Amino acid sequence: MTPFILRRWQESDIPALAKYLNNKKIWDNCRDSLPYPYTSEDAASFIQYVKSQDIQNNYCIEVHAEAAGNISFDRGTDVERFNAEIGYWIAEPYWNKGIMTQALRQAVSDYFNQTDVVRIFAKVYAGNFASIRVLEKAGFQKTGIQHNACFKNGQFLDCHCFELLKEYAL
Repeated sequence: MTPFILRRWQESDIPALAKYLNNKKIWDNCRDSLPYPYTSEDAASFIQYVKSQDIQNNYCIEVHAEAAGNISFDRGTDVERFNAEIGYWIAEPYWNKGIMTQALRQAVSDYFNQTDVVRIFAKVYAGNFASIRVLEKAGFQKTGIQHNACFKNGQFLDCHCFELLKEYAL
């Protein structure tokens, strides 16, 4: 497996973030709130946002001394306040290299240890088999499929749902 470092984002990551995240193949598997095309200004805004957070909710994946991916946790509110949704991406040159599975395990462990979250969940669009496999290898359990749950690129997609409980992760 290609070695990586999981760390906080910094301003010097702006060029790499803009370069790698400006990829429609990545955007096709993310929420529409992620801008596309992805610019240096988008990268600067993102890094400013994550640096202002009190608790680390975004983890930069560094490969070969360059920012090459992100793992994020979006904490629930109200009755779901002890849950967090995980989202992630890695630069296309690093697909199918085992990096994301290991980075996910590490980030999940750190996030569980730093917060009182008891459940992390993920939603994956149908057809994104690589992401489904990453979650399974990282210990997430499939809880079901929500049919026509997401509308992306002009079509309805099924959404595969996964969860990992803190008691089983540590």
